[in-house]
Amino acid sequence: MRAALLFSAATLVAATPFTPKKAEPAKPLTAAQKADYAKVIQPIFDAHCVSCHGPKKEKGKLRLDTLEATLKGGKNPTFAIGKPDSSMLLSRVFLDRTAGDVMPPKAEKPLTEKQKEALYAFVEGQPIPDELAKSAMADTKAAATAAKEAAKDAPKAKK
Repeated sequence: MRAALLFSAATLVAATPFTPKKAEPAKPLTAAQKADYAKVIQPIFDAHCVSCHGPKKEKGKLRLDTLEATLKGGKNPTFAIGKPDSSMLLSRVFLDRTAGDVMPPKAEKPLTEKQKEALYAFVEGQPIPDELAKSAMADTKAAATAAKEAAKDAPKAKK
């Protein structure tokens, strides 16, 4: 049921054109939200986003390598906790894979449904249920392992 509701909300978010708004003052995160971020969300960002939105590269002036940078946003606000329907990050993640602005980009491995659900719950301001957190973390670990294997198998650049 939650997945169907999530898909419906994601479809609405993806179908609604995003209009950048001024960043709203952020409410302080609770200790539980910070723990969910550190345990579940930051590893997702590390595996799927930081290569383009991190300290070495800041596409859209957005960094997702720390909680503070994530909450600050880039050219536009990334999201406001408690307002998933106005989240640029969620709208890009939930776009159809054929859309031009989908994140991660088409050439990259997309987030799994469990990772998306966990991200949605976090942005919504809800605790990430334990089973969902475990599934999302397992998917993230698998993505990180696959990326390491791909990097190991890639031809080495000549110096």
